[in-house]
Amino acid sequence: MRSYAQFEASAHDAGWGGGLLVRWVRNWRAHRAVVRLGDMDDRMLRDIGVSRDDLQWARALPLSVNAVLALEERGRLRRQGAFRKD
Repeated sequence: MRSYAQFEASAHDAGWGGGLLVRWVRNWRAHRAVVRLGDMDDRMLRDIGVSRDDLQWARALPLSVNAVLALEERGRLRRQGAFRKD
């Protein structure tokens, strides 16, 4: 996921990722990637720092949000101890 986030950041800096349609398609692809993560077993998900609840949360995000980046941020906050499960 980290390489995907770095690619997204560099693409945005390059200036070609600013359009609404491009952003929507990018976010749709990110949502599809989150759905594919659901095919992993719980041990594999734990290894990458994601739970089934995290995946469910990310799948429910609107397409205006990049689900992969949001999922990565949620994991980062959890590792820092700043994440509370509501």
